[in-house]
Amino acid sequence: MKPTRMHFSLRYFLVAIVLLLNVSAFAQRAVPAHGGVWVHDEANVLSPGTVAQLEQILKAERDSTSNQIAILIVPSLEGEDIDGFGIRVAEAWKAGDQKKDNGVIFIVSIQDRKMRIETGLGLEGVLTDALSSRINRNEVAPQFRQGNYDAGVLAGTIAIIQAIKGTYVNESPPQRGKRGSRSPWGTVLLIIIIIIAMSRRKGGGGGMGGYWAAGAAGALLGGAGRSNSWGSGSDFGGGGGFGGGGSSDSW
Repeated sequence: MKPTRMHFSLRYFLVAIVLLLNVSAFAQRAVPAHGGVWVHDEANVLSPGTVAQLEQILKAERDSTSNQIAILIVPSLEGEDIDGFGIRVAEAWKAGDQKKDNGVIFIVSIQDRKMRIETGLGLEGVLTDALSSRINRNEVAPQFRQGNYDAGVLAGTIAIIQAIKGTYVNESPPQRGKRGSRSPWGTVLLIIIIIIAMSRRKGGGGGMGGYWAAGAAGALLGGAGRSNSWGSGSDFGGGGGFGGGGSSDSW
């Protein structure tokens, strides 16, 4: 019997299932331990003076508003999508208060030329996706294109704080790419990913699979869903929740 298009689709679907069952075998960039440090420059692109200045700015913001803003700069995402990486960082660092969900994580990948503002649920109303995109494109990207990472990270951090306070002004509209309709296969695969992650968590193994699933779910659903952090708090974060809000942009 001559194979039909349905047979080929089913074959590819089964192959995808097999690959997903082994997803934990794929290497992912490790999220650095926070260690009470609010500026993590893993790429070594910031000067010591800028790091110290940023730490002072972020401490002043925490002391005056309780908002917790953290910065992470990595050399490369090592093939991972920055949205998924952002969710993993949010899960690990738990920035923000558990009741207020007022955390923000500013992530930069130097070699990938990508950046992301990961916004806690409690701040999505003021630090909107559109506003985050404007900050990335209009404040940070121009400096990064010139190789001036000190000025870019400083400008982005200050703009984030201003946006939360409602004082950031930039009327340039964000450039939005067209979103294609999601394939039914994509929805099915998303369900399988979530099932696999849940089963592994119950079984006590493959914890990274849960983070990978969260990132994949966020990418497929356009940032829907909540990444909960229900810990009792730590010396860094207070258990703030993230739901995929923010913006990922390139320079």
